[in-house]
Amino acid sequence: MQNIFREFIFILFYRLPLIIVVFLTVFIISMIVAVTLPPVYSSTAKLSLIIPDSFDPLQRESSYDYRNRMRRYLQDQKELIISNRVLTRVVQELYPDVNGQAKLTEMIDKLREKVTATPPGGETFEGSSVFILEATDRDPVWAAKLATSLTDNYIATYREVAQDKSNFSHSFFSEQTEKLYRDMQEKENRVRDFETKQALALLEILNLGDGKANVEVGPNMLLTQFMQSYHNLQTELAGLQTSIRSIEKEVDNKGIPTVLPEMEVTGRSITVFKNKVAQLQLQLNEMKPQFEKDFEPMRQVEQELSLSVSSLREELKRTVHAQKITALAIQARIGQLENIIQGLQERIQTIAREKATYQALVQEFNLAKDAYSAVQKQTEQARLAQSLNQDKQYLTLIDSPEIPTKPFKPNRKLLALGGLFSGLFLGIAAALTIDHFDHRMKTVYGIEKNLNIPVLGSIPSV
Repeated sequence: MQNIFREFIFILFYRLPLIIVVFLTVFIISMIVAVTLPPVYSSTAKLSLIIPDSFDPLQRESSYDYRNRMRRYLQDQKELIISNRVLTRVVQELYPDVNGQAKLTEMIDKLREKVTATPPGGETFEGSSVFILEATDRDPVWAAKLATSLTDNYIATYREVAQDKSNFSHSFFSEQTEKLYRDMQEKENRVRDFETKQALALLEILNLGDGKANVEVGPNMLLTQFMQSYHNLQTELAGLQTSIRSIEKEVDNKGIPTVLPEMEVTGRSITVFKNKVAQLQLQLNEMKPQFEKDFEPMRQVEQELSLSVSSLREELKRTVHAQKITALAIQARIGQLENIIQGLQERIQTIAREKATYQALVQEFNLAKDAYSAVQKQTEQARLAQSLNQDKQYLTLIDSPEIPTKPFKPNRKLLALGGLFSGLFLGIAAALTIDHFDHRMKTVYGIEKNLNIPVLGSIPSV
């Protein structure tokens, strides 16, 4: 290690002229550059940008990550500053003589190289809502004029963009409101037309007492009543037909016909004849054991009994005929009830369909009404956002551009200091490099090391 250090010191002294030449060359060049480089001036404007909760429904964000939102928003502003829309205005303001799209594009590209927009702390928009708009030029007055024009046109463009967004939101929601209002009116007219045409049906569909939907109470009640009457008549007809068959059987019987208990009514002929036949039978039964068949009173009783039975049979026939007429009348009433019941059933089905149609129309109207109310609220919010001119709340000019008093580059002291250290480093590097490729033995250490013989003396270099 000691030999290496000694060899390094030897190289430095041995190659000192080379080191001095390289050092002076680099240092002089850096000094010339530092002196001859033209000064560049920078004029800056400081702006503050915040993102409050927007009233505009279209511009409102649901994200709660304010930090990332702010970073994106500031990045958007940086892109807007160097956009063609802003720089075109600046060129037209500062260079009114520029004509032609090609020349205009060339001037915009040149201006874009002179413009930067960064936060005060660096290139990232982390944790800061303030950004610096910077314009550079060799002329300090022109740099200030460029920064001022750029700032003014950027703010104007930003406000135009914000106003365009507000105007678009308001016009968009206004159109939606009108469209939904027409749709709501159309659906309301459908409901009103249905209510007008089906007024009688609505009395059956709706329960006007408590306002709740009712399942066709009127027709159902009538159907229940008529069904009950229908079944009662069916039962009555079945009983009457059974009675007719029983009486006809008794009428066709050769003996004394039997009278049903329900046919016995005081004052009726059947009851009178039945009682008469019963009395004659009792009387005949009493006389048979006592008298002979030829006994005249006995024959008179038998004749009278025969006549009474015949009369009773005729009366039963008339009763059967009357009951058949009654049965036909009941059948006619049953047929009428069947028609009424069928009509009520069809009416209930019709009312059910009309009820479903009416409920669908009402539901469509309610949905259209809710949609109209929601969009109407959003329209009011968009109108409020438009009237508040929120761009002034967002963007604030903190410091206006001023004429710089001293250039921000080149840093002549830094260039001179860099030339000093660079010359020294390059000189030493050049000496070590040349010595590395020089294989001559120049030191006692090299002779002893390479030839492995002791050195007796040395002659100094003249």
